[in-house]
Amino acid sequence: MADVQARMHLFRTCVILSLLGWGLVTEALAQDTPLIERARGVSVASLDSSFAAKPFERWLKTLRRLPPSTLQWEVNDCGEGGDGLEAPTCVEAILELAPETTAHASLIMAGLDGTPSAPAIWMLYAVTRDSIADFKHLAEWAAFVRGVSR
Repeated sequence: MADVQARMHLFRTCVILSLLGWGLVTEALAQDTPLIERARGVSVASLDSSFAAKPFERWLKTLRRLPPSTLQWEVNDCGEGGDGLEAPTCVEAILELAPETTAHASLIMAGLDGTPSAPAIWMLYAVTRDSIADFKHLAEWAAFVRGVSR
């Protein structure tokens, strides 16, 4: 009987911890939403003056016809936080272009202290099965996105 009670106590503890953890994840996702919404609406012309003033998300969708599920958004630390350095906050648009091929556009959306900042390109790159390609300019990244065969 004591063994059953111990198992029930352990089970209840696990459920409670899981629910608490889910609450933290939900809260973090809710905090990310305004940054993602802001990134979606950034004018492409503000990132690169050679482009028309069009919201970033709409512009991404014009690069090629992709199902909505192939465009994902995430908030991250601009790739620097893993090494212990402070970094601004980025929103990354990830386009699934083909099997094992994704294109990533990372925009700085908040400064080191977390306050919103002027959007700017942090990194443009593509990942294929065997390699990573970095791009210096939005135009060359866009050309890559348009040119990948599905």
